[in-house]
Amino acid sequence: MIFPNNTNNLLNNSWIAGILCCTFALNQKYYPKHGVMKRVFLFGAMVLFGVGTFGQGMTAIDLQVTSNPIIANLDSLTYLLHQNGFMKNAQYLGQPELDFNEAGDLPNYDGKLIQQRMNALGSEIPMEYNRHVKGFIDLYGIKKKELTSRIMGLSDYYFPIFEEIMDRNQLPLELKYLAVVESALNPKATSWAGASGLWQFIYSTGVRYGLNINSYVDERRDVYKSTEAACQYFKDSYALYGDWLLVIASYNCGPGNVNKAIRRSGGKKTFWEIQQYLPKETRGYVPAFIAVAYLMNYAAEHGIQAADADFYKVVESVEVTTLMSFEQLAGALKISTESLYDLNPHYTKEMVPDLSQGMTLYLPYAQAMMYAAYRDSIQKMPLYDAEGKAYRLDLSTEKVRHKVQRGESLRSIAKKYNVSTGDIKEWNIIRGSRVYPGRYLTVHIDKKERVYLETPEAPGAPVMAQVKAPTKQSCEVFYQVKSGDTLYSIANLYSGTSVELLRKLNKLGPNDLLVPGMVIKVQDGTT
Repeated sequence: MIFPNNTNNLLNNSWIAGILCCTFALNQKYYPKHGVMKRVFLFGAMVLFGVGTFGQGMTAIDLQVTSNPIIANLDSLTYLLHQNGFMKNAQYLGQPELDFNEAGDLPNYDGKLIQQRMNALGSEIPMEYNRHVKGFIDLYGIKKKELTSRIMGLSDYYFPIFEEIMDRNQLPLELKYLAVVESALNPKATSWAGASGLWQFIYSTGVRYGLNINSYVDERRDVYKSTEAACQYFKDSYALYGDWLLVIASYNCGPGNVNKAIRRSGGKKTFWEIQQYLPKETRGYVPAFIAVAYLMNYAAEHGIQAADADFYKVVESVEVTTLMSFEQLAGALKISTESLYDLNPHYTKEMVPDLSQGMTLYLPYAQAMMYAAYRDSIQKMPLYDAEGKAYRLDLSTEKVRHKVQRGESLRSIAKKYNVSTGDIKEWNIIRGSRVYPGRYLTVHIDKKERVYLETPEAPGAPVMAQVKAPTKQSCEVFYQVKSGDTLYSIANLYSGTSVELLRKLNKLGPNDLLVPGMVIKVQDGTT
């Protein structure tokens, strides 16, 4: 968590910090449900490690941060990892030797060998093996072995996306492992501070980096767009520090805390030299990143195998230009609403809104091809209730006035009405992050209603039957590729169809391969 600049003038010595911490603790009596003590411990830790520099002047790096506020507003899930026991087991950090004998069949690797393996990765990011890193290798490799296994399964889907975007931005590919530390590759993850998505952007930073965040869409959860934003952050931060481990440290605690640590260390410019002056959370964050980078590459040597992840291997994006619910799309494309939400967690209301612009929807390859071919029919296709009556969805917005009660926060109010804290701040022109009892807030509640149709299309009519070719002599149909199929074997199934025609209909090049499960367009000339 990054404190405002004016806090520095208030907390100029440890006595004041102690008084404030005690005051917050006493308030627990009056705010038992507000999680005050949780924030006291985090606040106190950050004050203790940074209080010695609050009265010092600004360095050149401070001035750069002030002129570039974008990189000063990031938060992460590491605090939750502390709460869940991921990082607070001190015995792991202090063990001087490796011990993988707990499972009975794992070797006791020498530290020099692990360092050699790290060097063999050939990363631009310096990876040093020491007791801190060793603690997290033990943690992820032994105690949290099942979690690491699940993450490895998910990585088959997420890592190729990260790597393509990072390579295009000329960044070290190993930065992809930060998403593991931040969110355990869960795009729906939300931290106590409101950070969201794979890369855990808070609202203000997400907006500054061009992510769309409103009642219907939260692009911090969009794997492609959030990764682009994270890459831009990495580039901005590297321009500031010129050291990747400091970039990673600042991603966790903010450049303000990194700059304080640099000053307190006497101007040292590497993570390990300033580590002791950083917040406790960040001291574990960078070693955790190195440990994850190592284990994800040498999992087999530590007896870890990837768990099966129920994810589609080939995913394509399509453009949706009208309001469509996941229920409507699921019925038309023969896919579950759960699968749609897993691929599109950035649509928070399980619908693609009509925001007067094309919206991106991610679909399995077969469904993407089907949607592209029958877009108009799918968009017009009605929904049906349990009695078989056809309806369409209509959105409306209702304004309500909410009186802030004692103990309530922006976050709790937003959760109550299923809106974002950013929306409440925008609707009520709130600049800070606090609201006080007695204040009235305007909240816009989105309502989804059914509008029944008088002359609907026949219930259950398949989308395929609603689209006809212009002539009776020729019509287009789809074929789902099976294992062992070739363009030649598929062409032989349909009279009047050739390999050349299949390539033309599906825009396939001479080197393009057929993938089992994909749907291609074919032409049947028998009708």
